[in-house]
Amino acid sequence: MAADKLLVVGYLSIDTVTDTVGRSRRMPGGACLYAGLGARHAGAEVALAASVGADYPGYWIEALASGGLDLTHLSRKSTLSRHADIRHFADGRRVSTHYRDPEWWVSSAEHAPEWPADLSSFGMIVAGPMPVSQLARLVEDARVQGVPVVADTSEAFARADPGGILQLVPALRVFAPSREETRLLYPGMGDEDAARRLASMGPAVVQKLGADGLRVVTSGGGNILHLPSLAAEIVDPTGAGDATVGALAAGLLAGLDIVDAAHAALAAGALAVSGEGPSALGVKFSYAAPQGATLELE
Repeated sequence: MAADKLLVVGYLSIDTVTDTVGRSRRMPGGACLYAGLGARHAGAEVALAASVGADYPGYWIEALASGGLDLTHLSRKSTLSRHADIRHFADGRRVSTHYRDPEWWVSSAEHAPEWPADLSSFGMIVAGPMPVSQLARLVEDARVQGVPVVADTSEAFARADPGGILQLVPALRVFAPSREETRLLYPGMGDEDAARRLASMGPAVVQKLGADGLRVVTSGGGNILHLPSLAAEIVDPTGAGDATVGALAAGLLAGLDIVDAAHAALAAGALAVSGEGPSALGVKFSYAAPQGATLELE
């Protein structure tokens, strides 16, 4: 029987998100979380492979488990969790100030994603943004075991090693960078040309355009299509792209072609922006620790 479970590999974090009026909230975050919830919302059976630190609230873990996510491959380390600081501005800009923080890079190394050696129970893998060295290992393990990979990246990792990322693109089923990330991979090239160039290397490309939706390029770069966003109201755009990637993979795993999967994934992105943090994606998190809360994950 074909494997029908989706493995999402990446980072979980504790996010401080500041909205356009200057209000800050601490909430669960990380591409692994949003992609997992987006895929789960799209109907996939989802397992997360990530780690958290000693300061990660146990009741957030319980909320994820109650939402139907398989946490067998989630581990707790004795170090602090990975922390992110994300600031949104009224003109649509998003600034991730943690990219400039040396401690964030140390934490990224401490929580470098790991995954099970046996991938046979998974029909597809979502590789969230991660260092090229980890992505290369994951892509090779998946190739050997015949599991297709849908990969994303981030501005931090695209800036750090654009050449390394480009070397891995031909091994992917789908590459789903944002247009800002493709500008780092191909400086000076137009967004559409960059997406087509990536697709000419083999994978289908789904270029995330923020409020403008998605640009889909079929494998080989032959066909290109723009899909507008479905978002009617934007409360908090944090994690919307990650949720879209997770839902995209869920659609592919269910047998949809890349265009239909991208259409379906837009619904997850629209849902993600309709609430604060991950709250709109079907799992209700408490953003304030209850009195006497303990950390219970082994």
